Amino acid sequence: MAVMEKYSSTLTASDLIDSDLPAVLAGIPVKLGEYQVQAGEELAIGYGPFAGQSDAIGRVYMQFKDDTATPVLEPGLVRLSVWSPQNRPLVVLGEWRTEALNTSATDRTQQLPLSENQVNIREDQKLVLEFISDAADILTKSACTIALDVTRYVVR
Repeated sequence: MAVMEKYSSTLTASDLIDSDLPAVLAGIPVKLGEYQVQAGEELAIGYGPFAGQSDAIGRVYMQFKDDTATPVLEPGLVRLSVWSPQNRPLVVLGEWRTEALNTSATDRTQQLPLSENQVNIREDQKLVLEFISDAADILTKSACTIALDVTRYVVR
């Protein structure tokens, strides 16, 4: 059996959004991007024990904005899921409304608690970010903010 050491890390918009100006459609899931787990690594979203969601060490904060001169928040549903290396969806890890995710960029106590998920994403599998927008628009990657706490496992 492989020995695994774990540590906390954070994925950001640059890790999870592929395009600089992704187009989103009203009510239709749009894949914004993915993070492919590297060789010798496993990944789980969230961090910390599941003593209770309010006690979780890990947090998640996401904010999606459009491409206007003064970027405006885009409401919708965010979905994180695991996909195979062959681009087949395997399991949905969670879905959240943007209103629950964009509480405070700086105060972690106001961010949504996210304890470590029990599903490990294995080598070559992908953590996929999808967005189901309330309205059709174009997002601006540089105006979007993501702070997704994860647990990384080093497999030896």
